[in-house]
Parts: sequence; structure tokens; C-alpha cells
Amino acid sequence: MENLMERKIEKKMGSNRANLVGGLIGLTFGLIVSIAVVLPITQDVIDAENFTGTTATIVNIIPVFVALIPMVLAAGFLNI
Repeated sequence: MENLMERKIEKKMGSNRANLVGGLIGLTFGLIVSIAVVLPITQDVIDAENFTGTTATIVNIIPVFVALIPMVLAAGFLNI
């Protein structure tokens, strides 16, 4: 009976590890895409437009959030 319990615990721990690894792979992919792809494209689009005044101030904050939000999500996922 004890041997059966140990096997069930090991099986459950293995699936938790697989879920953690899958989550980390997804998180890494999301960070790379958001920072290496979305951030430069967003910055190029903003630079190409001619915003002035309050609109320019608000639009210039967007790249900061594009870089900050994935990092906050990563910290939340890793329970830092």
C-alpha cells in the first residue's frame, strides 16, 4: 500500500514539474517576443507619427508599458 502511495506522489510531482517547465517556456517566449519584437515596432510607429502636446506625452509612455508589463507578469509567475 505504501509503495502505491509513493508512486502516486511521484506521478503528481512529475506532472507539476512538466507544468512548471511548460509555463517557463511560454513565459520566456512571451518575454522575447514582447521586448524584441513588439517594443521596436511600437517605437518605430510612434517615431513616424507627428504627435504634439498631451497626445505626445501619453503616446510616449506606451513603450514603457510594453516593456514593463511582461516583466511584471514574469515576476508574478515566478512569485518573486
